[in-house]
Amino acid sequence: MQVDVLVVGAGPAGAATALQLARAGVGVTIIERAAFPRRKICGEYLGAGALAALDALGLGEDVRKQGSALHGVRIAAAGTRLELRFSRAALSLARERLDGTILAAARHAGARLLRGRVDDIVRDGDGRVAGVAFRDDGGERRELRARFLVGADGVGSTVARKLGLTRSPRGVPHFAVGGHYRDVAGANGCIEMFVDRHAYLAINPLGDGLANVMAVVPKTATESWARALDLAAGSRVGPRVATGPLAHCVRRAVAPGALLVGDAAGFLNPFTGQGVMLALRGAQRAAAAIGESLASTGAEASALKRYERARRGELARRGRRAAVVDALVHVPALARPAAAHLRRSPRHATMLLDALVT
Repeated sequence: MQVDVLVVGAGPAGAATALQLARAGVGVTIIERAAFPRRKICGEYLGAGALAALDALGLGEDVRKQGSALHGVRIAAAGTRLELRFSRAALSLARERLDGTILAAARHAGARLLRGRVDDIVRDGDGRVAGVAFRDDGGERRELRARFLVGADGVGSTVARKLGLTRSPRGVPHFAVGGHYRDVAGANGCIEMFVDRHAYLAINPLGDGLANVMAVVPKTATESWARALDLAAGSRVGPRVATGPLAHCVRRAVAPGALLVGDAAGFLNPFTGQGVMLALRGAQRAAAAIGESLASTGAEASALKRYERARRGELARRGRRAAVVDALVHVPALARPAAAHLRRSPRHATMLLDALVT
């Protein structure tokens, strides 16, 4: 069996790519290993940029009905506190709901969903990507061929690794641990961030008395933080979740007959909450590049080159902004004067926040 486009991963990047292609009349199949709805490690925050991308998909109104309004971010770091207010609307929304909304729209547009775990890449005789080998829900090994493959399978992407596109990340690996809790003190319309030199804790109110409480810490501290959250954060609702390492780097995000999108195409420090926005913007570019490639065989090389150039550029820009914020909150000698300046200059505080979320 052969399909036009095969998407591995049904998160925001994969489902949004599938949605746009299906609406354009392309035959799309999504392979996803998890059963939906599923809990996903995430800050569960949608800033102005993410909401604009959802509006472009025609899903903004639905998402706004489900989400809870956020007014800003409060940061406690290096012995100082600072509150930054959003200049444009922002929301919190559980990933079960966000992911389910985008995936349902993709399926309504005609995308087909299969449960399975991808094991390997299938190539043609000339080395071009031609599909995947995967284990279906019953454990049977199957092969599905496609004219084009999309790797949207997140941090640690199997598709990226099998395509030989990954490279080793730098720095000390961190892991995320947390879950949803009730009766969390201070969860009242602002994201709360508590930062030290080696870890941070984020509290994001989800509405109806529920909050996302997540710690990002070195691997050796995950167990102690998990126990501490259950003792201090309130009444946990559902499972405690953990994942890591929170690092994924690629040398490039394209290969003949394939591209990577979302976290699979490069992962930024989650502190600044840009992941969903980058996933949705990447999906827009990915769908355009694939559509052009399918329309004309000779167009693929140039379409993928433009996609790769845009991906590199955005990751570089966002990475530089994230690095500035990281230094401002983690280095005491910078954090205190920076907080004092931003308190005196609300305009500069707004500009800093807008640069991250739009």
